[in-house]
Amino acid sequence: MPAHVFCSNRLLTSHVGSFPLPHSWENVERIARDMAGVSIDLPPYPQMRSFIDMYLEPLVEAGLVERQGALTYRADPKVLLDSQPPRVVAREAEIAARLRQDLGFKRMRGPVTGPFTLSSRVYVAEGQGLSATALANRELVLGFFTMYVRGVVEGLVSLGYDFIVVDEPMLANIVGRRVLLYGYKPEDVVEMYHRVLGPAKGRLRGTHVCGRLPHRLPEILAESPDVEVLNHEFADSRANLDIGWKRILEGSGKILSPGILSSKKPVVETVEQAERLLEAVAERAGWENINIVSADCGFAALTSSAGPEEAYSIGIRKLQTLVKLSRKPVG
Repeated sequence: MPAHVFCSNRLLTSHVGSFPLPHSWENVERIARDMAGVSIDLPPYPQMRSFIDMYLEPLVEAGLVERQGALTYRADPKVLLDSQPPRVVAREAEIAARLRQDLGFKRMRGPVTGPFTLSSRVYVAEGQGLSATALANRELVLGFFTMYVRGVVEGLVSLGYDFIVVDEPMLANIVGRRVLLYGYKPEDVVEMYHRVLGPAKGRLRGTHVCGRLPHRLPEILAESPDVEVLNHEFADSRANLDIGWKRILEGSGKILSPGILSSKKPVVETVEQAERLLEAVAERAGWENINIVSADCGFAALTSSAGPEEAYSIGIRKLQTLVKLSRKPVG
């Protein structure tokens, strides 16, 4: 994939996925229309449910996982290992795809929650913490959960999504300076992306990992021939500027998609503020290795400081800042 994807001669704009409105099918359509009004280049299907729950609930419906409380799931590891994962397509993705032609979306982003992150919420042993979840079971993650997410990707491809992004924030927690937790190896991470993103070959493929990154993680991600875009946050995690981006990107041919607006602070940044941070990222990564910009993450966290409608208004205005920035000459 060339450094400037989709033959663009300017920065492209995108969004990670979540919005701070109450979940409803009417709001899915409302948000899709608002993104069209803002002119986002690579709009996602809107997420108002938890990006974990929306993909674990189908496993509950299939009788493979049991919900216990508001945030906890439990499963028998033997049942999962002996089961064929169900084929799932989120209704949000179907609605947004159906509206695509009417709204004039040339391309769309299809986010999917990755197997490391999904497995971290399913308890398969007694005890507390991640060591009691499926995340600590390498066979489960690289088997059942990886094949489950692969099926979700197949569904997004069948709906026509052009940019498939695996959201894997949990990777920032299991990758250490020298070792990976629970016996994982770098090649396991590379293999997961290969299996999950295989059905999307020929489309633009990426991964989103938010938060402060272990310096080793981008190097591991860069080893994957199936991941072309690395989407990470820089507004609320300035320490990510200290990673050797230019060496990593030029050595692998990857594209950096930096988050340059806060997804947590209920303040709408000016174009000038966003531009200064983008320039700081470009100093470390090289303008030629940057093509897609977004906010750090989804906007669900904005409701911690504002009501849903106010938080949503702030999120939409943040996207407008991105679009205004993308129309300025860069580099």
